Amino acid sequence: MGVCYYLKPKEKNTGKSLIVLQFRYDGRKLLYSFNQKINPSNWNKKRQRVKSNQQTTEEGDYYLNDLLDNLQEVAESAYKKEVAKGIPEPLTLKKYLDDFRNQNKKDPNTPSFFKLLDRFINNEIKTKGKDKAKQTLKKYVTLKMHLSEFKRVRRYDVDFETINLDFFYKFVQFLKTHRFYEQRDRTFKATPVSIKEGLQPNTIAKDIQIIKAVMQEAIDLGYTNNMTFKNKKFSAPWEEVDAVYLNDKEIFKLYNKDFSKEKRLERVRDLFVFGCYTGLRFSDYSDVKPENIISIENEEGKEELYIKMVTKKVRESVIIPCNPIILQLFEKYKDNKNRLPKAPSNQKFNEYVKDACRKAELTETGRLVDNPDKELWQCVSSHTARRSFATNLFLQGYPNLEIMKITGHRTERAFLKYIKVSKLDAAKRLSIHIKKRWSEMILKIA
Repeated sequence: MGVCYYLKPKEKNTGKSLIVLQFRYDGRKLLYSFNQKINPSNWNKKRQRVKSNQQTTEEGDYYLNDLLDNLQEVAESAYKKEVAKGIPEPLTLKKYLDDFRNQNKKDPNTPSFFKLLDRFINNEIKTKGKDKAKQTLKKYVTLKMHLSEFKRVRRYDVDFETINLDFFYKFVQFLKTHRFYEQRDRTFKATPVSIKEGLQPNTIAKDIQIIKAVMQEAIDLGYTNNMTFKNKKFSAPWEEVDAVYLNDKEIFKLYNKDFSKEKRLERVRDLFVFGCYTGLRFSDYSDVKPENIISIENEEGKEELYIKMVTKKVRESVIIPCNPIILQLFEKYKDNKNRLPKAPSNQKFNEYVKDACRKAELTETGRLVDNPDKELWQCVSSHTARRSFATNLFLQGYPNLEIMKITGHRTERAFLKYIKVSKLDAAKRLSIHIKKRWSEMILKIA
């Protein structure tokens, strides 16, 4: 006697299987279906549970394993209650299970915060008519995971009318202290890979920013009149990111390091250097297509190569000239369709580029304010290339607005926060400016 779960045969159109509860007792059998389907590869047959404790129900309201635990408890409790009157019929126990599932059931056509959030995730709701980038959509998926976990652990009903200051205080505190699974998410499906305690301030700030965007959309659609999210207190602070860049000397040092016996590091190093001289994000410079390399005639009538592409994150067209090092890379990898080395995953790239920088002896310390003992190679990641591009051009006196056309920053304030200029760098730039000004003044006087 007892409750167990099993999967029905896989559906041809979805590849998923229906989960069925089976309760055998006193010569009777209850079979109960509750409309939850999963991929059979995610099922632990021995435990009769989903392999990932983070997988939610298809509605996204609960963790699926929690639902299985609760249904088993309801069935067993119902049996104990009814058997005192005699052996219960399966239909009697089924009513207990139905009542449990329907206790919080809402009209499926009633708008809710999670349903509206799903419309953002599905790219139905756009920004100025444009689809959101994949990386942006992942942040919406992450928020949904955080809210689902908050709802489950704190038993807080998250919806338009309950998103108030009390919710804000509780949710932020929860994000700061809860043990979360980190996600490796390429298909918007949660795959827990490790656990970390509490989230970083900027991750929390991003969650709150998205909640406010969804609530504003709910106001515009007439779903709610709750304006509490506009309260000044309903705001999480952003922290300036402590990051590094490589100056031209350091890039040359890395580029000239001989990795001919370590092809893996050589390919990653070359792709990283390409990023340093194009200002593209990793998602762009790791995915350059042959058609992105174009030829344009210069003022002297000679053909020059440029990179022309629409960036994935902000969907803006950029045109970037190819400097001599980029041309050398194109020649080196001319047998590849896009004339560049193939990129590994972002995670592997970050691991390999650190190793390459370490072997190139980029070991200076003191580059991070928050962690001055950390050596330079330890601070480098795929994004360091883009930051190096912007910072180096800024220090060379190239106009900020022209750099921003490539980096995609909308405001000069955001751009100046992004670049990483040390006090020494700023002093050197000021020295160049002073010398130039004095030269101009002397010429005028003369």
